[in-house]
Amino acid sequence: MVEPLVMLVRNQKNVATYLYILGYPALQLNDDCSLTPAQKQAVAGKVTQITLNSTKKLYAIHFDIGETLQISHKNILKVATNPNALAAPELLAQFGYQLELPTTTTHFQANFQQVFPTIKQLKTIPQHYIVIDCEFGPFFKRQFHAGCYHWTPTTINGAESTIFQLAALSYQDNQQTSVYYDRLLDFPAFLPEKKLAALAASGQPLNEFEQAAAPEQVLKDFIDHVLAAALPLVFWDQSQDLKALHWLGAQYFQKLSATQQAILSQPLQVFDGEKYTNTVINRSNQKPLATNHNLPLNGVAGLLNIFNPHQHNALWDAQTTHYVVNQMARIQAATPQILTQPLPAQPAVQKAEASLQPTKYQLVHQLRATGKTYREIAVSAGISISGVNYILKKAKPVQV
Repeated sequence: MVEPLVMLVRNQKNVATYLYILGYPALQLNDDCSLTPAQKQAVAGKVTQITLNSTKKLYAIHFDIGETLQISHKNILKVATNPNALAAPELLAQFGYQLELPTTTTHFQANFQQVFPTIKQLKTIPQHYIVIDCEFGPFFKRQFHAGCYHWTPTTINGAESTIFQLAALSYQDNQQTSVYYDRLLDFPAFLPEKKLAALAASGQPLNEFEQAAAPEQVLKDFIDHVLAAALPLVFWDQSQDLKALHWLGAQYFQKLSATQQAILSQPLQVFDGEKYTNTVINRSNQKPLATNHNLPLNGVAGLLNIFNPHQHNALWDAQTTHYVVNQMARIQAATPQILTQPLPAQPAVQKAEASLQPTKYQLVHQLRATGKTYREIAVSAGISISGVNYILKKAKPVQV
């Protein structure tokens, strides 16, 4: 039995060197061999599994929020197993690494651990569910330089962006049910242009928009009207949307009521429409699927003859996700056409002779004897009119 991988060291050229070990978030390897949390990858959560696709020479880092990071073998500096079941600090020490986690946990980190602590991945479409979709806006900070203000990209608690539009629709037995949620967010770190676009889309006066789109209020309403239903959540590529919801919940966790905090801390059931579509697409592959295709929602919808006139709008994309996954379910349930070995084409006479069986020969003559026309005989016997003509005028009975 092959020992499972528990540690991987990755070199991201011109950026940094990262180390991944089971049970810990992504770590950054410093020049003095110390390990500190990698802030930009913190929102991915803890590493749950490290796997290798030996055929494609790709390593995959699996995180507890459902995100997977794939890395080429060319960027791998080291991998390790743990046959002696050593504690992580001891295992790291064997390679000369020193784990230096913060002695005090930040409020955000403490909150992050309480949001969605248990996520169950569903492999079949639930009977009653809520489809979630998000659109995003990047974070910027304003700086004064050379006599004017400049906006530069920034991160907040490890995230480079957050949700700009959040939508949810519930369905049961392919019929829409009571959950209907569509909100825009006015995050202070968005560019002014982003806020103006949201304000215009809302159709509200500025003061009403700022109250309704305040991230804290949007999160509270989302918990009360969506998550409180305690239904499985359906996404198209959950890795981004669920990560953003996780971050938003942690960011405002302390401002929620005790009931709202309890809802965020409940186990979550999740169904990923993109992963399911990958499964359907690759169901005839004789080899196991090693890597997932990145499938654009509206591209797949187009292949299924489903047209979304408002693409990259969270509400419309949530509806599109529902129709796509249910159409994929119908495709998966249908009896497939199994191909047979191709053969050289045969001349028409040989085809007719090869297809003749005693029962068909007798059937044609019996039907003709009752006065049926050539067309009626062809329909009943399941052959062409020329085939009927051949049997009646040229073919001889097959001796059995």
